[in-house]
Amino acid sequence: MIVLTHFPIPAWLVLGLCLLFQTSLARAGRAERISYLGIEFIAYWVDLESDELSLSWRDSAGKALGSFARLREHLGPRSSDLKFAINAGIFSRDYEPLGLHVEESNVLRSLNLRSVENGQVNFYMKPNGVFYLTDQTPGILESDEFARSGIRPRIASQSGPLLVRAGKIHPSFKPGSSNLHWRSGVGLTKSNQVVFVISLTAINFHDFARLFLARLACDNALYLDGDICAIYLPELGYRGEDSKSRFAGMFAVTGKPKAASQRR
Repeated sequence: MIVLTHFPIPAWLVLGLCLLFQTSLARAGRAERISYLGIEFIAYWVDLESDELSLSWRDSAGKALGSFARLREHLGPRSSDLKFAINAGIFSRDYEPLGLHVEESNVLRSLNLRSVENGQVNFYMKPNGVFYLTDQTPGILESDEFARSGIRPRIASQSGPLLVRAGKIHPSFKPGSSNLHWRSGVGLTKSNQVVFVISLTAINFHDFARLFLARLACDNALYLDGDICAIYLPELGYRGEDSKSRFAGMFAVTGKPKAASQRR
C-alpha cells in the first residue's frame, strides 16, 4: 500500500524551480514578442548548442549581399533551415562595415579605433564595442579592450555604441531623450546566452539599454543599427520581403548538421 503524504513546498524551492525553468527556456533557440515600457520588441535567443550562428557580407564574387533574399541564396542548402537573420553592425554608404568584420576566422575589415568620421555619429559614440564568437563562446567587449585581448574570433562585428557595459548603461544616454528611432542590438547574459533584439516602434537609447539590462538580464549589450534595421523570422511572420533596407553584414541562425550537434 502506498501512502501519499502532502508536505508544504518551501518558497525557495518554488522560486528555484521557476528560475531553472526560465533558464532552460532561454537556452533553447526561441523567438518571443515582448513588451517593455509600453514598447513592443522581437527577441531571438540563440541556442549555440544546436544552432549555427554565422555572419555574411559578400558573395563569392565579392559583391555585397545586401538583402535577406540574397543571404538565402548565399547560404545555399542551409537556407532551408534559416531560422533567423538580422543586420550586423553599422556600415558605410558603400555598404562596407565601418569596423571589424570577421567571417569564419577571416578578417574582412580591421578593427576601427578612430574617434570621429564625417557623417557618422552612433558608431563613434564611445565606448563602442565588438560582438564576437570564438568557436562556441560568445562575447561583447569594448573596442580597445578587444584590441588588447588577442582574441581570434570565428565571427565578429564591431558597432557602437555599447548599450550596456559590465552592468552599466552607456554614460551618454539620457532618460526621456527625444532621439527616437527603430533600433536593433545584441545582448549577452552572465551565463553567455546570446539574444538579438529589434524594436517594433521608435525608442531612445536609454530605454533600449534598459530593456537589455532590466528585462533581459544582459550585463553587456551592443547597438547594431537604427531605422534601416530589419529581421528575417518566419516563425513570427517576418520574411523581410517588404523591407527596402539594404545591409552590409548579416547574422544568420541555422540548425547545425546533426552529426556536428551530436559530437558536442
